[in-house]
Amino acid sequence: MNIYDNEEFFTSYIALRNGQNYNDLLETPAMLSLIGDVKGKDILDIGCGFGKTDSMLIDMGASSVIGIDKSEKMIRKAMAENSRDRIEYMVMDAEDITLPSNAFDIVYSSLCFHYIEDYSSLLRNIHRMLKSGGMLLFSQEHPITTADYDGSFSSDNRSYTFSSYQKEGRRCSTWFVDGVITYHRTFSTILTELVQNHFNINTVLEPKPTENAIKELPRIIREYEKPSFLILKSYKI
Repeated sequence: MNIYDNEEFFTSYIALRNGQNYNDLLETPAMLSLIGDVKGKDILDIGCGFGKTDSMLIDMGASSVIGIDKSEKMIRKAMAENSRDRIEYMVMDAEDITLPSNAFDIVYSSLCFHYIEDYSSLLRNIHRMLKSGGMLLFSQEHPITTADYDGSFSSDNRSYTFSSYQKEGRRCSTWFVDGVITYHRTFSTILTELVQNHFNINTVLEPKPTENAIKELPRIIREYEKPSFLILKSYKI
C-alpha cells in the first residue's frame, strides 16, 4: 500500500498542509518561479497529491494538466477539491507511467522523486513523454535530508549532523508513522543521471526562505543551515 493511503499518515499529512508549512512558504513558490510562461502548454504533474498546484497551473493559462498519483486517497481529494476544466486526474504509479510519447511541453513533479527506486528509468520515461525541447521541473528532498542522519538541530539552530551520505539506496524512517520508504541519491548522481538521460540542466536551486516566510513560520530559518529541498529545471535534448 502506498504510504499516503495509510489513514493515519494521510490524516496527519493533510493537517500539516492545512497549516503554515514548508511547501506553501518555500517549495511551491520556488517551483513556480522557475516554470515560466505556461500559456498554451500541456503539462504532466507526477505525484500531484491533492491537485492544488494543478489548479494554479490552469489559472496561469496552461492548456491542459494531467495529474497522476499512486495514492487513491490523494486522487479522490484532488477530484473533490481541485477538479477544473482541462484537468484530468489518474491513479498511476510514477514508476510505471503509461501515457503517450511526445505528449507534454512540461513535466512537473513536486517532492516525489525521493520515493522513486529506479530514478534512471523514470527519467527515460519522462524523456519519452516530453515533446522536443520540453521542460522537466522537479523538486525532491535535498540529498542532505535523504541521507541517514544521526543528529538534530541544536537549541540555537546552528548545528546538524548526518551520516551515510555516500551510501545510496533505500531508507526506512518514521514520519507520522513507522516504515516510510524513500531512496537516497547523492547530489552528483542526481545531476549525472539527468545528463546521461539526455537532459540539459538549466537551473539548480536550493531555495531559501523569504523574510515573510520566516515571520509566518519562524523555524523555517533553519533552511539557512540545512536546505530541505533541491529543485532542478532541465530540458529534453
